[in-house]
Amino acid sequence: MCRSPKRRVRCQFGQRGQALVEFAFVLPLLLFVLFATVDFGIGLTRWIAVTNAAREGARLGAVGADEGAIRQKVIDTSNDILADGVIAVAYADVDGGGIGPGDSVVVDVQHEYNLISPLGRILGIIPSLDSITLSACSDMRLEQISDTVAGGSSGCD
Repeated sequence: MCRSPKRRVRCQFGQRGQALVEFAFVLPLLLFVLFATVDFGIGLTRWIAVTNAAREGARLGAVGADEGAIRQKVIDTSNDILADGVIAVAYADVDGGGIGPGDSVVVDVQHEYNLISPLGRILGIIPSLDSITLSACSDMRLEQISDTVAGGSSGCD
């Protein structure tokens, strides 16, 4: 305890040094929690966008749109985070009598989400975690059929 005026200055300096050391110990944990929260939030937003885009594409296909219109709807609905190469549109012949009303249109979407924080790789907690693959598959029953339909799917797995 510092009671004399001369020793009080030295005690305050020691307490500031102690606070600095404690902050240095806690800072990596605080940064990890901050970066993990930001990555989780952005990843969740992307996953919701990918899921919604697959559902909107399948709904458009169910009312008779062609494959090009379905792909464009998926890209537009995803706020342009998806590219055309990661979208698969297929029609499933459920009853075995050819593609028609009552069968399924399946839209499968893949998106590679790159993490924004390198903290997991730096600390070595999660080795080689640069990105996460988000996928969504939507399967809806055809109400109408377009002229350009080709079969070849059994639905979402």
